[in-house]
Order: sequence, then C-alpha cells, then structure tokens
Amino acid sequence: MVNDGSTDDTASIIESIEDVSTLSFPKNRGKGEALKTGFAWAKEKQYSHVITFDADGQHHAEDLDAFLGNISKEPETLWVGNRVIPFEGSEDQPLRSRFGRAFGNFWYKFFTSIKLNDTQCGFRAYPLRLTASIKCSGTRYEYEQDLLIRSAWAGIQIKEIPIHLNYLSKKSRVSHFRPIRDFLAISRVNSKAAMTRIFLPVTALEVPGNTWRAKIKSLVMHELRAHTTPKRAAASLALGVFFGIFPIHGLQVITLIGASILLKLNRALAFLGVNVSSPPFMPLLIIVAVAIGKLVLPPDIGAIAENIENPTIQRLLQGGLEFVVGSVILSVPASLMTYAISLPIIRRLAKSRLFKK
Repeated sequence: MVNDGSTDDTASIIESIEDVSTLSFPKNRGKGEALKTGFAWAKEKQYSHVITFDADGQHHAEDLDAFLGNISKEPETLWVGNRVIPFEGSEDQPLRSRFGRAFGNFWYKFFTSIKLNDTQCGFRAYPLRLTASIKCSGTRYEYEQDLLIRSAWAGIQIKEIPIHLNYLSKKSRVSHFRPIRDFLAISRVNSKAAMTRIFLPVTALEVPGNTWRAKIKSLVMHELRAHTTPKRAAASLALGVFFGIFPIHGLQVITLIGASILLKLNRALAFLGVNVSSPPFMPLLIIVAVAIGKLVLPPDIGAIAENIENPTIQRLLQGGLEFVVGSVILSVPASLMTYAISLPIIRRLAKSRLFKK
C-alpha cells in the first residue's frame, strides 16, 4: 500500500496490519507518483501484475475476484473496471463525474480507436511485464490517463470488467481532485496525445535505434503504406482533391488531417490530392469555379448588399460568391472523377513493392 502523505491515522492503521507492505511519503506527492512508486516496488519483487485500488470508498474488494479470474484467462490484457453494477446505498453519480467520464471516453476512442465506457476508473489490473517500460508524464491524476493511452499505442489489449458503482454522500466523500489544476493537467495530456495522433503515427516513436533518421524513415514508410488497399488509396486521393477545391482555404490541411483519421484513409495520398489547389493549378480552378457560379447564381446577386454603392465592391462580391458556390459544386464531381480514374491505376500498382509491408 502506498501512503501518499496522509495526515490522519492511516499510516499507523496500515502498519498494524500483518502481511501488508507500506510505502509512505512524508508529504503528498500525487496519485501518479504513488502509482509509479508502487509499480517500481512490484517490478523489483518480480510480481507479474499490479491491481490498483483507490482508497476513497468507491471500489469494493469483492470485485477483486473478477479481476483475478480475467487475469488468469488473459494475463497480457490490461483490465479496466467499468462501474455499472448498482451498489446498495450509493448516491447518484455527480454531474461532474458523468461529464468527466463522457469527456475521457470520447477522447480515448479518438486517440486509440478503442471504445471504453469508464476510462476514469482507477480500479485496474496492469500486466507489469508489458507496462513497466512505458514512460509517462504527470504526477497526479493525469498519469493514469497517459498510461492508458500509451498502453494502447504499445499494442497492449485493453478490456473492461463490470464492477460496482458506489458514490458516497458529500459528507463522506473524500477527494483530492483539484478541478481546475487537475483538469488542465489532464487536458495537457489529451492535447499532446491529439497532436501525436494527428501528426505523428505512434509507431514511429518506438522504432528501434536511436537516430532520428531511422524514425523519420519509418514515419515516411508508415504513411506510404497505411490504408493502401486500392479503394482506400483512391478514396484518399479523392478526399484530397475535394478539400483542395472546397472553399475553406486556410483550413484545408487541418480539416483534411481530421477527415483522413476519422475515415482511416492514407494521409500521404490525401496530401497529394490537396495539391490540386497549389499555385500552378489555382488560376484554372478559379476560372472554372467562377464560370460554374455564374451558371447557377442570378447575375445581380452582388447587389444584395444594398448599402454598398461602390460598383467595384459589388463586382468583387459577385465574383466572390460565384467562386464560393462554384467551388462547392466543382469539388464533388472532381473528387468522384479522381476516384474513378485513380482506382484502376492503383489496382495495377497494388502489386508493386511500395504497397507491400
């Protein structure tokens, strides 16, 4: 048991219990530091697993049997409690806790593509051989979130176990969660994970070797090979062309990255497609888009701004509206045409070395 700087009789109570090893901090260092210390102790003693169990009264020892049973069946899985079994006398889950759970679940699925219903639950079973080498930041509650994310990135199976849900009354509830400071710390972990998920495939971080050249090479090859079935590759190009023409200039790249991740498309090919809006092609796109806009918009639409009397500004407004509407219309057939043309070509290339892992 890790005694994280308690100021009551906790230390003396623990020491009076036989067969319990105690690691005590003279001052509170945070839940993350307590977990790190406990993990290091268990690794030194050559234990195979660590089951974490909070001391705030929410968790119940009877649920340990479920963890032990699942560990024996799947010893290399990281098991997370899912607090769904009603407990007699439990208070309703506070609104803050419900929001925190939904918030954490949403972002965890975005980071890892794994759906969990209770990423905030501290009742977990860690396969120590697999998780001990994972380096995580944070000293408080953010450490658990970071460890859960990085465990998924490391390829560890993560599954849930139904456990009891027990929220104590406000008078009995003990929590050291600092809403502003700890939420910001967790948000920092989530932001870092989001940037990594969007811009840098996590597989590149674990490339054997110490040189950045090896990591960059792995990143490039990962991007070229990811989601490269003929249909997905053609769809990636088509998506790039769609956003290259669609009139959201300045937001194309970030929108394309997000869409590529959600649709599980190849980002390298999508970026190739978005270059349709690069300087050599842009004048032609403007001409075609404006021509399409003129066909579908009334000729005097620029006069809708009655307060604008300057004819030059009205013509610019007219041209701008024609370009925007024309670009929206043009983006759809252009992307469909890109897909239709590139699919048979990519099918011929599918047997080449580039598309083989």
